[in-house]
Amino acid sequence: MPTSAQFSFGFDFSQTGPYYGPGSNAKAVASALRVLSGVPGMLEDTSIMDWGLPDPEPSPGTFNLAPLAARISLITSAGGTPVITLCTAPNWMKDGTGPDVAPTPAHYQDFAALAAKIAQTFPQVKYFVVWNELKGFWNPAIGGWDISQYTDMYNDVYAAIKRVRPDALVGGPYAVTLPSATPQPGTLASTPHGAWGYLSQPVLDTIAYWLAHNAGAQFVAVDGPDFPSSGPITDPLAATDKYAAADQWLRQHTSLPIWWMESRIQPDDSGWTASQAAAIRVAALVQFASSGARAGLEWQPQQDGELPDEGLWTATQYTGGGQPTVLARLLPAVLAVLRDRVAVVPGQRSGILVARGRAGTIAVNTTTGTGTALIDGTSVTLGPGQVRVIPAPG
Repeated sequence: MPTSAQFSFGFDFSQTGPYYGPGSNAKAVASALRVLSGVPGMLEDTSIMDWGLPDPEPSPGTFNLAPLAARISLITSAGGTPVITLCTAPNWMKDGTGPDVAPTPAHYQDFAALAAKIAQTFPQVKYFVVWNELKGFWNPAIGGWDISQYTDMYNDVYAAIKRVRPDALVGGPYAVTLPSATPQPGTLASTPHGAWGYLSQPVLDTIAYWLAHNAGAQFVAVDGPDFPSSGPITDPLAATDKYAAADQWLRQHTSLPIWWMESRIQPDDSGWTASQAAAIRVAALVQFASSGARAGLEWQPQQDGELPDEGLWTATQYTGGGQPTVLARLLPAVLAVLRDRVAVVPGQRSGILVARGRAGTIAVNTTTGTGTALIDGTSVTLGPGQVRVIPAPG
C-alpha cells in the first residue's frame, strides 16, 4: 500500500473470463499466479458483487461471503494488497438488477450494514471504496449526478464501517473524469484542459461537493480514460497529460491521497503493438506518480478481456496461456523507481517521456519508430515502444 508519498500500481479484479474457475487451463492458471507473485504488493481491487461475484446477501440477513473470501485469498496468497469496492448492492435493496442500479434511499442503512459486515469479516482488508462510478445516481431531472444522494449513502457506509473497524481506510466517490474533445456546457476558464481535451466541470463540481460534505475519508477515488468517448484527439503520450492535469486540480481542492481506480489509455482499434501499449501504460504511471497520485489502477489483469488495454498475463482458458505480457515484465523495475516521487524531465522530443527520481530514471518511447531521449545531457537511443529503466548509482 502507498505510504507517505509512495506510489502503487494495481488493477481491478474483474473476472469476466475464467482466470481460475471452470473453463480455465490449470497450467495457465499456475503461470498467471506466478506473474501475480512476481509483482508483490500490487493493489488488487475486487467488488462485492457482479464482475464475477454473486450476491453477498441474497436475502436480508442471509450472507454468502465465501466467493468474496476466495477472491481475497487469491489476492493475498500471491502477495497482493486487497482493496474492496463496495459495489454493487443486493437486488432486494434496489429497484432493479445489475451493476448500474443503486440502492434506494430506504436501503442505505441496509447497504451500510452489509459493508460493516464485510469489513468485520475481512480484517485483513484495510482499504474500502464506496460504490463504483456513481452508477445509478444519474438524475435525468437535473441532467447530472445526484451527488447529494450518493454522499448520504457514503456517509452511512462510512459511519457503519468505522464503528466496527476504526482502522479501515475508506474513500469515494469513484467519479468518472471523462475528457471531451471540445468545451462542454459549464466549462470555466479554470477547467483543466490541454491537447488531450477538456475535463467536465459538472463532474469536477460533483467531486467538490463530496469533498465538502462527506462524513470523513482517507482517500479520494476517481477514474476515467485519457481520451474522449469519440476517440483520441492527440498522440498517446500527450493524452496521458490528462492525469497530471486532473491531479493538479484535485490537489487544489484536497490534501487526501489520490487513487485512480481505473485508467483506460487504449482506444478501441488502436492498432498499438504490445510494446507500444506497455510503453504508454508506463507513461501514464509516470504521470500519476509525478503529479502526486498514490495509486494508479487499470481495469482487469487478464489480457484478451472486454477492453483492449494491456493486461499482465495472457488468457488462462487456453493451453499455453497465463504468460507474462510485456507490461508484466517491465513493472518490477518501473515500480522500483516510481515508489519514490519522480519528476518529468522537460525538453524531450515528441513521443518521448523521461522521468527521474531518487531511485533512478525511466525513459519511454511511445512511438512506433526509433526515438532519442535526453538523459543528463546525453542522447540515448530508444527502439519503438521501448522502456528503459536506469537505476540510481549505488
